[in-house]
Amino acid sequence: MVSVRAAKAKGSSHEYDCQESLQPIYPLIYRTSERGFQLQYDLRSDCEGLKAVFECKRLKSLSWNQAKKFFEKLEKVAPEGYSSFLLFKSNRQPCLVMYQDIHGICVRTFEDVFKVPFLKHKSTRVRK
Repeated sequence: MVSVRAAKAKGSSHEYDCQESLQPIYPLIYRTSERGFQLQYDLRSDCEGLKAVFECKRLKSLSWNQAKKFFEKLEKVAPEGYSSFLLFKSNRQPCLVMYQDIHGICVRTFEDVFKVPFLKHKSTRVRK
């Protein structure tokens, strides 16, 4: 059984990975928790023409219904004029993206949607 602390660390690490991976497209992307306010999404980009909010989920498994509920909630709380993306990853699986287009809700790999690789964030620990 995974402890709550380990689960939070895994989720937080996934947020950093998502932020690092999206940096080339959204250069001013930031974690909302680092700005001193808690919103109902994890990452936000306020760049003109690139306004988007992202919810990041790292779970052992995620059903379609769970993912759809997370995405629908994100769309409700997203600011006016912002795109919404649910970034989710299950154990030993690639990062997937749920988003809305003219055909409805789509799920594709991170690389297919953003055309950049999904990266692990660089460690902030200094090693000797």
